Amino acid sequence: MGSLFEELEAREATARTRVEELEAELAEVSGRLSAAREGLERLRIARETVAEVLAEMTPEKPGAAVDTDRSSPVDSAASAYAGPSGGSSGC
Repeated sequence: MGSLFEELEAREATARTRVEELEAELAEVSGRLSAAREGLERLRIARETVAEVLAEMTPEKPGAAVDTDRSSPVDSAASAYAGPSGGSSGC
């Protein structure tokens, strides 16, 4: 029965190696995900800042109503980066 225990030990060593490889891969992917989230947040802030600046630069015509329910062209152009909800990811 010694060979059965040797086989189990070999399988355990293989499984342990695979777990260590996956943990290293997870750490790498987690780092890339964090960097991508930071980039997304910077783009969201940039979009909001540009929208604010454009709103301040655009002279309002007397008697013209501002439609606050509609997204501005800047909002809709950048919404592809903001995800399906058009807002932040909540992270």
